[in-house]
Amino acid sequence: MYQELAEGRKRHGFSAYLKRQVHLRLDRVFARVDRGGLAASLHGLGLKRGSTVVAHAALSRLGYVDGGPDTVIDALQDVVGRDGCIMMPTFPTAGSMAALIDTGVPFDYRTAPSKVGILTEVFRRRPDVVRSLHPTNAVAAWGDRAEELVAGHENSPTPYGPDTPYGRIAGQNDSYVLMLETHIHSFLHHLQERVAFPNLFLDGEREATYIDRSGNTRTTKTKVMRPRIPYFVAIPQAEGQDPDWAILHDFGLIFPERRADDVRKLGYSFEGYQGLFRRRDQFAKSGALTIGGVGKGEIGLLNVRSFLDRIEPEFNGLIERYRDHYDVDKIAAMNLPYS
Repeated sequence: MYQELAEGRKRHGFSAYLKRQVHLRLDRVFARVDRGGLAASLHGLGLKRGSTVVAHAALSRLGYVDGGPDTVIDALQDVVGRDGCIMMPTFPTAGSMAALIDTGVPFDYRTAPSKVGILTEVFRRRPDVVRSLHPTNAVAAWGDRAEELVAGHENSPTPYGPDTPYGRIAGQNDSYVLMLETHIHSFLHHLQERVAFPNLFLDGEREATYIDRSGNTRTTKTKVMRPRIPYFVAIPQAEGQDPDWAILHDFGLIFPERRADDVRKLGYSFEGYQGLFRRRDQFAKSGALTIGGVGKGEIGLLNVRSFLDRIEPEFNGLIERYRDHYDVDKIAAMNLPYS
């Protein structure tokens, strides 16, 4: 107990540590999430046996998850079954692709930890989970179709293109993005590739090294995403010819509901494109998005095909309208807030 207190004080500060402990104890009583309850919530959203689901989660915002990440994984497996498929990003860096390659350290399929959340790391360690061999943007998958989904990812010229797990999922009718108190995340980069988003990649290709399942060292070439700049989308401004700007995931879908307040606090009003604040309700009314709750969090299930059918034409039109404004140096100089 005393050691825990000392470590908590060192890591968070005394008052912050105490506040954290109070919240944890309250969550154990009033916002407890267990395997059966989560599975029931997922069923309620419309997730069903045989479906493919790309899962993203902010577990701490759900409340007290009894059993931690394993509970979420078990609940997902209970719902979709082995004839379904669960996929999660397991990128070996939370930073830029270029910086990762520049380290010269090969991506090791067997041991490289996922740096995009504890849920993804626990998932990739499961003995029945397979992982793609892409050296910067590997994904992990479970289910009878998992091998088919991740096969050859390392040979794709881009990390999110048509011949990648994301592109294969986009071609299915029964595929979904699950958002557990968080936004769409990595699937939006596939959308950017579909609309030929300007300045998405750095010039040329980079050679990257990886160690495959058998321990063999191999190399491949890949396009490398430009850091930070591709996370901003040009949208109409209330007045004038120059565009306003939105963060990529807010353009795709402002989710969960609390995110709308976060967006305004960052200084984004979308005065000339208020549809971004209405998109959530429009998707829900069309059936593309179902929304529920578990613990103290909000969860959403987004049908991938319906999402792409509705947003891709709009995105294409905006890219064409504002293509000349996607100047790397000018966007960087604006110092747009990101969160």
